[in-house]
This record gives sequence, C-alpha cells and structure tokens, in this order.
Amino acid sequence: MAQLPSIQRVFLESIVSSSDPEGRFIEVNGIQTFYKLAIPQIHQQLLQNQRLIPNEPNKPVILLLHHILGNQYTWRYHLQPLADATGCHVIAYDRPTFGFTERPTEWENGKNPYTQEASVEFALQLVFNLGYTEKKIAFVGVSSGAAISSFVAIKYPHLVHSLCLLGASLTPEDQGPPPVGRHILGSAPGRLFLKAALYRYLPLTSLYHDTNSIPDWETVVKPNYRVPLTFPNFYESLSWLMKYFVPLEVLPNKEYLARVPILYITGDDDRYLHVDRHKEIFDDIASVAPQNAILEYKVLNNCGHLPQDEKPQEVLDSIVNFLFRVGI
Repeated sequence: MAQLPSIQRVFLESIVSSSDPEGRFIEVNGIQTFYKLAIPQIHQQLLQNQRLIPNEPNKPVILLLHHILGNQYTWRYHLQPLADATGCHVIAYDRPTFGFTERPTEWENGKNPYTQEASVEFALQLVFNLGYTEKKIAFVGVSSGAAISSFVAIKYPHLVHSLCLLGASLTPEDQGPPPVGRHILGSAPGRLFLKAALYRYLPLTSLYHDTNSIPDWETVVKPNYRVPLTFPNFYESLSWLMKYFVPLEVLPNKEYLARVPILYITGDDDRYLHVDRHKEIFDDIASVAPQNAILEYKVLNNCGHLPQDEKPQEVLDSIVNFLFRVGI
C-alpha cells in the first residue's frame, strides 16, 4: 500500500499552488524541496515552438543560495535576468528550515538534515536531481549561503565553475550565533524566544543600510519573509538548526578555495560584518591564491549585509560581468 503524503507536504503544496504558480517541488534526500528554475527566454520560445534547445556544454548551471532566515524570494530580481543575460539555467531554492521546503521532524541516524555539512550535500543533490549532472555549478551565495557555496568549492572543486559571494559569512563567529547562543536557541526556552521575536522583527532591519530604499518593503517584502514563519514545524526546525550548527571550516582551507574564480561583494554599511573585516577575509584568501587566480573584490555604497535585496541591479550587473570575464 502506497504511503500517504504527510499533512505538512499537502499543506505546503496547497499554499504554493494558490500563491506562487511559478514554484515547483522536487524531493531531495527525502525532503520535499521548493525551488524555481529560470531558463533563457530564447530557450522558452524554442520549447513553445516544439524545437530542440541547443546543447551548450560549456555553460554552467547557476545556483542561488539564500541566507539564514531568508528564502528564495530574496533572488526575485536575479533569477530570470541572470538566465537571459548569461544563457544559463538558474536555480533558486528554499533551504531546509526555510520558505516552502518541508521540515523533517525525524531522520535516520547519521542523516540529520539540519547540520551545515548536510546543507553542502543537499545543494549538490538538488542540482543532480534536477538533471544537471554533467554541468559545473556557478554558485551565488549570500551570508551563510556564501559559506555553503565556498565549502562545496573546497570539498568538490571539480564541480564548481565559480563563486559569487555576497556579504559572505566565512569565519566561525560570523556563520551563526556563538556556541552558547546556539545551545540556548536550540532549547525549549530558546524556541519560545524565537516565536516571540522573529515574527515581530523579521526581516531584521539591522541587516540593511536603508529599508526605505527597497520598493514595497511594508506591503510585499515583509510578508514574503514572514509568512513562512507560520508554516508547520518552522520554529522546531530552526531550533534544531541552531542546536546542531557547527560552522563550516572555510578559511582553514583557503588554499583550496582560492583556486576557484571568486567575486566577493560587500556593502559599505554591513553592520553584521564590518566592511574592513570583509576586506581582511578577502585578502587572506587572495594571499594564498595561485598567480593566475581570478579574484575580485567590490564594495557597494549605501548598502548593508544583503546586497541582493538592497542593490539588486548593481549585484546583477557585477555577477554577469564577472561570469563573462571568467569564461561563461
């Protein structure tokens, strides 16, 4: 007898079908995962005319990874424009715990989906499950998404085309709360605190230079960050994410990271990680880079920790120009 889908899955599918018809689901490591796929307009036209899409073996697939407490909505200005500008297929997805992706309440021994190591493997498996097993991946990651992207490049360099790191959180102290904070947030009282604080304060205005510069902040942006907080098992899964959070060792492996083309973008008013610290981290990576390495560093004016939200056009232009320079 076939197993019935969980109530959580049915609920998420019903919400998406009525509110976001462009979104899709795919199962990754047993988790129903919400994602969006953008293909170049020219390819869409060929499909509509029932013609074959040209084979472009040298083009990577672009994967966008959001930050903690974010979701794929943060790439709203980049998904289709990146596909059209580069000719690549572009994927954005909700990482486990966030957005419309399922939040497991139990798992097999050794297969905890809420660890950072699991996040690395999950990103790759998503790409493979979507059929891009023969493609290299151009990663675009913001904050903790940049740490996951970087660790893929360290662990699986043969799979990585390039890295675009936005407001990157690459040191242990910057990837998440300190161990004591994670212990508290991973406890029952910590879960109550999260419930009391997040819906009121998310999205965190301290991560931005000026929220007034973001169109539809009150009417559209806030709801798209807050609504997923009301979905089943959100606070439980966030508590587990904090409980099992062990920062990825990115900078101790910087000599491997520096072999991959890197575009490092930060805002001049990043209050989560000061711009001077970003420069130190970039210089640290560059110090061990091979002579022919392609490493670029860019500071955006009047911008905070989430450049893709606050300076979407500048980020888009920078990524497209960089990808063409590294041979997309």
